[in-house]
Amino acid sequence: MAVAETGKPETALADRVPINSGKGWKVYKTHWSDADEARYAAFVQAIGRSGCASLEDCLKSEANPFRDDGDPVLRGDCADMVYVLRGYYAWKNGLPFSYQNAMALADGAGEDIRYSSGGNVVAGRRKIINRVANAHRFLGRIGREVSTAMFRTHPESGGGRRHDDFYPIEISRETVRPGVVAYDIYGHVGIVYDVLADGRVLVVASHPDESVTRTTYGPNFIRSKPSLGAGLKAWRPIRVEGATRGTDGALRGGRLVAAANETLADFSLEQFFGTHPHPSGEWHYGEFRHNGRTLNYYDYVRRRLAAPDFAYDPVDELRFGLEAVCGAVKARKTAVDAARTSRIHLKTHPGRLPPNIYGTYGEWEAYSTPSRDARLKVSLIELRRYIQRLAEDARDGAPGVRYDGADLAGDLLRAFEEEKNACTFTYWRSDDTRVRLNLGHVMDRLWDLSFDPYHCPERRWGARGAELDTCTDGDVKAQWYNAQRFLRYQAERTYDVRMDFTLNELKPPMIAPPSEGGLGVEAPADADIRGYLVRLARPPMAEAGPRGRGESPADARAP
Repeated sequence: MAVAETGKPETALADRVPINSGKGWKVYKTHWSDADEARYAAFVQAIGRSGCASLEDCLKSEANPFRDDGDPVLRGDCADMVYVLRGYYAWKNGLPFSYQNAMALADGAGEDIRYSSGGNVVAGRRKIINRVANAHRFLGRIGREVSTAMFRTHPESGGGRRHDDFYPIEISRETVRPGVVAYDIYGHVGIVYDVLADGRVLVVASHPDESVTRTTYGPNFIRSKPSLGAGLKAWRPIRVEGATRGTDGALRGGRLVAAANETLADFSLEQFFGTHPHPSGEWHYGEFRHNGRTLNYYDYVRRRLAAPDFAYDPVDELRFGLEAVCGAVKARKTAVDAARTSRIHLKTHPGRLPPNIYGTYGEWEAYSTPSRDARLKVSLIELRRYIQRLAEDARDGAPGVRYDGADLAGDLLRAFEEEKNACTFTYWRSDDTRVRLNLGHVMDRLWDLSFDPYHCPERRWGARGAELDTCTDGDVKAQWYNAQRFLRYQAERTYDVRMDFTLNELKPPMIAPPSEGGLGVEAPADADIRGYLVRLARPPMAEAGPRGRGESPADARAP
């Protein structure tokens, strides 16, 4: 089942000695050479593969050959991680560095700049082209100045004084490499750290609770209109021009110049308009074609990045998909545990929801999980659709899909059961007893998982019956949980909907529009992978049991 990595960024780093140490940051190179970019890719790849659990942990780990006891403590969320890793590497290697530290709404609308409907433009920039006396302070400032708003720029923003830091790249095995960023317009950004032989793009990212997790690039990174800048982007090359060198070899003077889009060999708008743009110019009507087939965007990315002649086995794909979902579930556990440790669930529930549950500040941003939960739901919905499509392709003998067994339905169901049972974890209930769950339990209660940090841990994990008996929530919190049901049914994140309603103002979406408190959707989408596999296997495997989810979690408490 193992799939080999492409290995392209495997540039030796272990023998690298930092050019800058202490607090000083001197710039010795006018630009990042191809070798610098290759070594940065290897640096990011090592960080991603290391399993480090926070940005601070990543920089202190053995994956970082430049680590030093005198380094500053650097923490942060997803946007911070993107900029801090690049800045840290530039500091240690005597390279120029610049980042946009202020943004403005492209259309001047009065919106949260992280979720602007018309995108953003660069309004301010910091740069190091010669030297800075205190690199620690410079790097520490990044986390206070950047957000995902920095990535929400039109792809055709080019060079010049107000250039943006990133540009969209063509989808190829040469260009999608470690260090490329993956931007999700719904307030999240990650860093590519591996591209596997089967075309999967592995992404590492930090979160508001400062945990670092890994995932796979797919529908969890929403594709959108060009002005919002979604997708895979590379760092825009910068150069120091007109500088002289001091006696120590460091640059003196000069000015920062950024490469314009038209000078970049790998610049491409295909992520927005497709390989075959529509004559109307409408971005969402463009088609993605590969080897004579029209594919959706995410399938196209995988097929394009896969090794030549690679064929997809539906059973392996199911295993890979469930392993990725398991990783997301365990990352969610970290977030829920943080809320419990901070005793957020024991606080009085606020009288209103935030203006928007998916993009806010304070305790809600740090400890709630609506965006994380939505990505988990989308991953399961899309995996269920993907496996059905692969099973149908295998049946029809479609190119690029291969199954060598004799019982595809049975093999898929057996793979599901094995992966489901292999993915286990425990959570602490309100009375400090533990409950063991597996992936099947989470899938079975997917639409009952509370994203609200003020709910007890039992409700955060969708507990029912005896498992819920230890919950410390009173009647008011129970009412909040019931009122949020239709928001839990919603897998799509909506940032343009007002949500700051009181408990009494929330209504089912069937009887009121969102503007009047009718938030969410009437019913959840089909994410029941096992249900599909059971139907595929009929007969006789439909008699395998009611849901096959494993033991009742209430009867499986860990000692």
